[in-house]
Parts: sequence; structure tokens; C-alpha cells
Amino acid sequence: MSGVVGAASGVASPVPRRAFVLRIARAAGVAPAVLAFLDGPGKAFPRGEETDLSILYAALTIEHHAIALYGAGLRAALFPPGLKSHAVEFRGDHLGHRDTQIAVVEERGGRPPAALARYGFRFSTADDLIAQALEIEIAAQEAYTALISQIRTKDYLLSAAFILVDEVRHMTVWKRVLGLKIY
Repeated sequence: MSGVVGAASGVASPVPRRAFVLRIARAAGVAPAVLAFLDGPGKAFPRGEETDLSILYAALTIEHHAIALYGAGLRAALFPPGLKSHAVEFRGDHLGHRDTQIAVVEERGGRPPAALARYGFRFSTADDLIAQALEIEIAAQEAYTALISQIRTKDYLLSAAFILVDEVRHMTVWKRVLGLKIY
């Protein structure tokens, strides 16, 4: 794995992470208040179930995207043999995150957002795929870090904290694979 996706590899440079998170959140219909918070120095959300549901919907959107990316990469057989087990494990983690969050949403009477029918991933090499996996993990880590302070109910706060740990672990693995600084 020689490097991240960029102009030198012949693939368009990646979208800045903040724009990436906002794009997938908008595509899933995430609440405007959550979008505004992710887009800049947002104000604290009002305490309550509506806030937690909006945050859950944003998080579910990212989980759906990650599941689809890992699935597409595994189907294309682009993860090298020594890294395929990480991809399978991380996809499984995201499936678990999604299922946990869907259960929390449904328990609260909400309607979880569905995965998109198509994601339009563009990768042709293992480096391209791993760079995109790193991008979704960084986006997830940044989104959970930004949103976790806004969660008002203890059960979801605990769940989100455990998920955040997974996202950081995933991000760390892909950074090491790509030869990037971890700290």
C-alpha cells in the first residue's frame, strides 16, 4: 500500500472529510439542525428524544455507507489477503453498530433511515479502496466525536462511546496500512 488516493494515482482527489460527512448525511435526509451542527460551530441542541433521534439518524447514515463500502470492496476482491480479515471484521462491526442503533431508534418510536440503493463507489486498486475505507472511518470518528457531546440519554451515550472506540481502531489500522502517522 503505497499511499492515499490523489491526483498522482489517476483518481480524483478525495472530497474533504467535512464535505463528505455532510454529503452522505444530506442524502439520507438527516435533520437540518444536525447538518448545521456538523457544518460548523453548532449550538447545543435542545435536550430530548428528538435530538437523540436526529443524531441516531446521522450515525446510521454513516454506518450504512461503511457497510456498503466494505461489501463492495470484498465483492471486488480488492482487499489484499493479509487485510481481508480486517475488512470482514470492520464490516461486521459496522453491521453491529447499525443494528444496535436501529434497535434504539425503534425502541424510541423513530423510523430509521434505510441504506441508499446505490453508493457509486469508485475504486480500481487496493490503495484506492483502502483510502476510501480510511475516509469513511475518519468521517465516522469525527461525526461521533462532534455529536457525542449532544447526546442526552445515557443508554445511547454509552452505545455511541463504544462505537467511537471502534471507529478510532478502524481508522488506526487503515492509517498504518497506508503508512500514515497515527498520532
